[in-house]
Amino acid sequence: MPWQRPPDVPVGRVWGRFRGRERDGSPPLMYQIRDMEEPYRKPCLDLMQETFIRDEPICQALGISSDPESIETIRKNWEEILLQQISIACFTEEDGEPKDLVGFNILMVKCKDDEEEDITKVKGDSWRKCLKTLVCAEKLVDVFEHYNVDKYLSSSGLTVLPGHRGQNIGARLIDVRKELCKPFGIKAACTVFTAKTSQVLAAKCNYQVIANLPYADMVKHGVDLSGCSTAEAKVMGIQFE
Repeated sequence: MPWQRPPDVPVGRVWGRFRGRERDGSPPLMYQIRDMEEPYRKPCLDLMQETFIRDEPICQALGISSDPESIETIRKNWEEILLQQISIACFTEEDGEPKDLVGFNILMVKCKDDEEEDITKVKGDSWRKCLKTLVCAEKLVDVFEHYNVDKYLSSSGLTVLPGHRGQNIGARLIDVRKELCKPFGIKAACTVFTAKTSQVLAAKCNYQVIANLPYADMVKHGVDLSGCSTAEAKVMGIQFE
């Protein structure tokens, strides 16, 4: 059975606050990272569909943005992940309250006894190839054994809106996972980082590379990623105290 958020940790928490940087002479904004509550799910998924699929290297190389069936499948997949109620969003803050949505991270908890998805049944050719790449990377290392855990936090995509890039929001969304995991007893986080930018951010947040997948290796699996702007995927993780 997929992991579910326990009722004793209700949705609605703020996990972090920080001050941004001055830009073009304007004073720095305050930001807050909080649970992605239900009213924000659709706006987040709309932006994810628009921004992430456009910017993410594997999605670019496979032309997912021009594959309606793949987009529909990805959207349904994200909607299912959000049911775990552990995803987070970043907002500008005014008087202690969230104002404008500026970024978010679709998160999930993976458990040792989760059923493995049958990729051959996934609809959308380009998404199926993307998923195959992610699975190949994940299978390079047994994360549960590596960290000696029965569950860990993972990610299915992180996006920061263009107008707020350069404010270190991506790194903050990655770094706040440590605080997020505490009340759930989650002792590790691990993600397949597919873009050079996110790999650099994860390293800044003390994530370690535990496996590498050169995209050229996917040719033998029938996936041509020769047009990818990043050379390899990195499986990066961190163990919490």
